[in-house]
Amino acid sequence: MAEKYDLAVIGSGPGGYVAAIRAAQLGLKVACIDKRSSLGGTCLNVGCIPSKSLLQSTEFYFRLLKEGKDLGIECPSITANFSRMMERKDQIVKNLTDGISSLFQRHNISQLHGTAAFTDPHRLKITSDDQPANEIVADSILIATGSEPIPFPELPFDEKQVLSSTGALELKQIPKRLLVIGGGVIGVELASVYNRLGSKVSIIEMLDRICPAMDQTISTSLFHALKKQGLEFYLSSEVVTSVVQPEEVILTVRTQETLQQLSGEALLVSIGRRPCTKGLMLEKASVQTDKRGFIPVDGQFRTSQSHIFAIGDVIEGTMLAHRASAEGVAVAELLKGGSPRIDYLAIPNVIYTDPEAASVGLTEQEAKEAGLDLMTGKSFFRGNPRARCSGEIEGVVKIIGDKRSGRLIGMHITGPHASELIAEGMAFLQMKAQVEDLADAPNAHPTLSETIKESALDALKRAIHH
Repeated sequence: MAEKYDLAVIGSGPGGYVAAIRAAQLGLKVACIDKRSSLGGTCLNVGCIPSKSLLQSTEFYFRLLKEGKDLGIECPSITANFSRMMERKDQIVKNLTDGISSLFQRHNISQLHGTAAFTDPHRLKITSDDQPANEIVADSILIATGSEPIPFPELPFDEKQVLSSTGALELKQIPKRLLVIGGGVIGVELASVYNRLGSKVSIIEMLDRICPAMDQTISTSLFHALKKQGLEFYLSSEVVTSVVQPEEVILTVRTQETLQQLSGEALLVSIGRRPCTKGLMLEKASVQTDKRGFIPVDGQFRTSQSHIFAIGDVIEGTMLAHRASAEGVAVAELLKGGSPRIDYLAIPNVIYTDPEAASVGLTEQEAKEAGLDLMTGKSFFRGNPRARCSGEIEGVVKIIGDKRSGRLIGMHITGPHASELIAEGMAFLQMKAQVEDLADAPNAHPTLSETIKESALDALKRAIHH
């Protein structure tokens, strides 16, 4: 007889596992199914966390290599131990996945290993290679299966020469030359890792700028900083032909009506991600997807079946782990009669390069398209005392406000610790604060956060250090 649950969660990524824990806290009997034996989904196992580990290791190495002498640290011999960096990354991932398993045990959540597929709207069949098929029944079901990398046409991933982000995080050797198709977040982050380790890296991007979801001021600032570090960019470019040979990948790239041949030992394809819904047998639950594979939901994350929910990368919206977590909590609370609210405008987006880039709220272009009358202000890290002390002077803070209401509607940063500084913008946005509130906040001195205050003062034409 099939085990019965109040909630079955398909997928244990940042959306799924958080939803499972919150639902269990609220008294529901919960099962969480994942095809991986370790919890945490793509983000924790082969995405956000391992990439940040490598970014941290290589940033330390690169800074000592390039700036150590200026900082008063002389290292006659400094080398990168790539295998040790990979071991550290794997240990961090294991510690965190083990931590989620402990949380599941504490909250009496059933962790089921295998691939889930609907057999009817309330029933799931779970299959795996190492144990017999199992069936469970649930009053409510949450689809949180995440996304997967999109391959380049005629270049299937082999994870040895043609790499997705997963393969790029598992290389055994540093490639002498790495080609990257796609100048978005994943492309520039992993390009940074291998550029710091000595690879010659070329990024091919169809659009005229990198990281196009960011405010143009920020993407331009980041572009110049990365170019200074040695990354090679081919913007407004497209790959015309590709050949995979035993020792190299050869691309023919069209750039401004000229053709160039680029070759590398490895090719990273980072042209986007698509929702993982294949194999769920959604048709047996009468759940529809759109033409791109996303699952349409209403304002409460309900699919075409009111007891089946979907969150995170399988529904429309920015593919961010923290967005999925917020949605997972929202679904759990809805099941217990709550009325959770997510302020999507206050969800930040971060790129963990050096300098980092971070954004929250509307970009200047989005605000103009919305017909708002804007006030904008900027402050550069090169004028910030703390940035001078740490030797991290690349970057800018940009504030966007609505002139009519005086409200803060966007904050955008390239610079040191932008990923942490953006939290101030997130908090002020959620509070629907005024730009004046930001300008009057007494930030500690000397801190990097003073650039935020200064940019708000600049938007109000009251800048002190301009």
